[in-house]
Amino acid sequence: MKRQPLILIALLTLLPGYGPAQSADTESLPVYDIEIVIFKNIKAPKSREFVLPVSSPSKDEKILDLSSVRSIAAANKLGFVILADQEFRLTEAVAKLIESSRYELLLHTAWRQPGLDREKALPVWIRGGRVFGSEYTSIDDAIDLQEIAPDANQQTTNGTAKVFDEQTLEALELKQLEQQSTRRGQGLYELEGKITIALSRYLHLYTDLVLRRPRQSIDPVLDSSIQSRTLATYSADTRILDNHSLREHRRMRSKNLHYLDNPEFGMLVLITPYQVPEDFEEAPLETESTTTE
Repeated sequence: MKRQPLILIALLTLLPGYGPAQSADTESLPVYDIEIVIFKNIKAPKSREFVLPVSSPSKDEKILDLSSVRSIAAANKLGFVILADQEFRLTEAVAKLIESSRYELLLHTAWRQPGLDREKALPVWIRGGRVFGSEYTSIDDAIDLQEIAPDANQQTTNGTAKVFDEQTLEALELKQLEQQSTRRGQGLYELEGKITIALSRYLHLYTDLVLRRPRQSIDPVLDSSIQSRTLATYSADTRILDNHSLREHRRMRSKNLHYLDNPEFGMLVLITPYQVPEDFEEAPLETESTTTE
């Protein structure tokens, strides 16, 4: 998903409510065009490193999912509009990224939205890059396992080791398998997360993104007898995807190009004020009169 497909834009024009519709609450608010470019650093250091287990971002109850036509149509009623490729301003920068041997483009998208405060601002859910197959499993599975069961090596209050019976272990394994199945059914995208643009006295950007990168082994800090038993089933043919996180809050200036990054991936953000065109009255059509002699 590198760009918002034109066919999706065309389909949306057929849906009720798509277009510059705004609710009464947002009509008087300033409006901004938000353009996002996210790219991977393919020459990031590949040395052995310890990666802290970080969960994938969670979806808010109200969110603009750029991969969902229904979500886009619903967000349009709040003044959020997906922009077509022709309205992008960072095409030259993207062209240079594509030509570079150091970077790989993951996503280039843009939308228009009203300037809302943090409580009312609608997070935008994005996905990009490759989609990992069923041979991969997310680090989220190991994190979930830690949350749904204490470490098998943990000591009880009286100093004796906790022992889980076969029925408990089977129930935990079944729950983890269900969670893995749900994630795989939804697809494991290389890039995923949410971006929120809010306006108080200044514009603010909030990011909660992860770049998933495969690894071959389980970090020792995640090892326990329960996890070893559960994950051993998949160790022969499954790779674990580590989450490399970009969670930031940055104050923004409109019309300025902003850059955020970590060692694995970077992000360009351009926020441009949009002048809502005033209503105009169409001139009546003139028809040519023809005379016959």
